[in-house]
Amino acid sequence: MGDRLQRLWPSLVALVGTVAVVLALLWYFGDDTDDSTPDDVAAGDVSGAEPPATEPPATEPPATEPPATEPPSADPTGPVTADPEAREPLGVLNQTDEPGLEEQARERFEEGGWEVAAVSEFTGNVPETTVYVPEGMEEAADALMAQFPEIGRSMPNVEPFNDTRLVVVLVDDYLDEVESE
Repeated sequence: MGDRLQRLWPSLVALVGTVAVVLALLWYFGDDTDDSTPDDVAAGDVSGAEPPATEPPATEPPATEPPATEPPSADPTGPVTADPEAREPLGVLNQTDEPGLEEQARERFEEGGWEVAAVSEFTGNVPETTVYVPEGMEEAADALMAQFPEIGRSMPNVEPFNDTRLVVVLVDDYLDEVESE
């Protein structure tokens, strides 16, 4: 028995070492399975951005009521506009097959008083028109969604999106909403 254990010992050490290395790599790299993201996108440039390999996990929106962006007017059908102090720059990405939709959206957002810092086409799997929100810009995202209800949800910012601005990903539901107006 001792002779057999002595012959198996190097194999057992190699097996345990391999398992330890694999676990350490999994811990270090986590669930980052998209290694095709260009470095400039990871640094925050959304032009030409490729999507994450999987949709980021859904999170519930904050339980707090979004801040009022403008006092209610006597005309209930009037448009809602965001308080200029609540606005932040936007990036707009077009995930649809509609060419130039990101430019149309840029015009729409700018007419509404928002600065659009970047636009681009986008290949991804975002399920509905979404604003990705960097930490600290939640109030701006709430104001944007109140002014433009065709933006159906907000999510915390994820790679490869720029973390210095709100990033709106346009999906087919945006096109349906805008065309129906």
